[in-house]
Amino acid sequence: MRWLSKPSPSTTGYVAPCYNTFMSRKLFVILSLLSDALCVLVGATLAFFIRFAGDTPDANFDALIFAAPFMVLAYLLAGWAFDLYRPSRTDTAFAVVRATALTTFFGALLTAVVLYFGGPITAPFARLTYLLGVALIFTFITLWRMAFLRWGTISWPEQRILMLGTNHMALELACELSKYRKTCWSIVGFVEMGDADVQVTHKLEAFAPIRGNFMQLAHIVDETCANRIIVVSPVDSREIIEQIALAQAHPVTIDLVPDVYEILLARPTSIVGDIPLVRLRQGELPGYRRVAKRILDYMLAVVLTLLMWPIALIAAIAILLESGAPVLYRQERVGRGERHFEVLKFRTMYRGAEVQTGPTLAEKSDPRITRVGRILRKVRIDELPQVVNVFAGQMSFIGPRPERPYFVTEYLRTVPGYDERFRVLPGITGLAQVNGGYATTPELKLKYDLMYVYHQSLLLDLQIITETLRVVLTGHGAR
Repeated sequence: MRWLSKPSPSTTGYVAPCYNTFMSRKLFVILSLLSDALCVLVGATLAFFIRFAGDTPDANFDALIFAAPFMVLAYLLAGWAFDLYRPSRTDTAFAVVRATALTTFFGALLTAVVLYFGGPITAPFARLTYLLGVALIFTFITLWRMAFLRWGTISWPEQRILMLGTNHMALELACELSKYRKTCWSIVGFVEMGDADVQVTHKLEAFAPIRGNFMQLAHIVDETCANRIIVVSPVDSREIIEQIALAQAHPVTIDLVPDVYEILLARPTSIVGDIPLVRLRQGELPGYRRVAKRILDYMLAVVLTLLMWPIALIAAIAILLESGAPVLYRQERVGRGERHFEVLKFRTMYRGAEVQTGPTLAEKSDPRITRVGRILRKVRIDELPQVVNVFAGQMSFIGPRPERPYFVTEYLRTVPGYDERFRVLPGITGLAQVNGGYATTPELKLKYDLMYVYHQSLLLDLQIITETLRVVLTGHGAR
């Protein structure tokens, strides 16, 4: 198994990012699952073929057909348990044989349990045939994995790590991370945090240079192209954490080596050696999660369109009867990457509502809102036309609400960290909408938005959808 590299854009000589032209780690895992499943099926079938000289009785064949799915599942679960699908743990011939042997042994035990409780259906599965199948499965899995180890190539997502701190913990973590170099974990530098130890600093420079102090963090991240920051120095000030987490224009993942207090607040998200790390900020979402989110967006948009078109028609008629055309209202908003687009909404204010005042945020009992508009806002029906923006890829179903350029310019100047919300697609609904209202302050909305940006997941999306249904049915939080 090989890892390919080419020279780093950095001039320090400390970083060797990995590239590859053959296979990603994700594709390797998929190939492994499919290949191992095939080895199990072929090994078991061939055992019957050999045992009965190609003339397998119907009863024995039926037992094989019944047991085959359970056998595959048993071996794959055993392979997962013994790191057969973690290429960093099976990068030598000995590791491959060891992991395959353990997988085969425990997979065989799990299969034996299935055969035992299968009763008369699995009784024809003779012990000799079973043992022969185990031997063949072990042989086939070992052979294909050894072949891949010899001729295959895997690419790894590059981790360019900048460590904040120059203490003994930094040295211990650097020693652990040096074991991950073949999987493209490389330290690009250390940042002094007022905890320097001359002897430790000298040892750290064997791994990477001391780049500067904390006040130069943004410049150092730019210089090193770091995509991951690990805070190893004890942090006493919340302002320091906020400055790191809200560093502008750097989509980096930020982890913290926690004290007992931080562990009480959040569970460790990863472990390097025996050192736990707590995730403070997630970098870019993995590609498969972005694809899954877009699929969910399209599915929800289709369902919403099919279910809500009668209500949308009634809303349009009500607007026409009260205040005339137009029914829909186009407004420029700022989306992901601060790109501008036009959002569609049902018109809920009187025509020309901002001609005299200019851009103004909605307030409680806002006189510009029509009677129909107040009802539409209360149950969020005014947002329905934005399914068009979802289909166009300008919005997601769930995410921070897009704001107008006038207010974005102001908030970027006055609200620290406001630009973080532009890392994701804006949404029709979000945490700020189900927990607040139209008149919630931008500072409070930003906290909800950052909660979503940093912790977005399918489970959180489903929770927001459920909460949105509650808001629609009760009108909670609307203005």
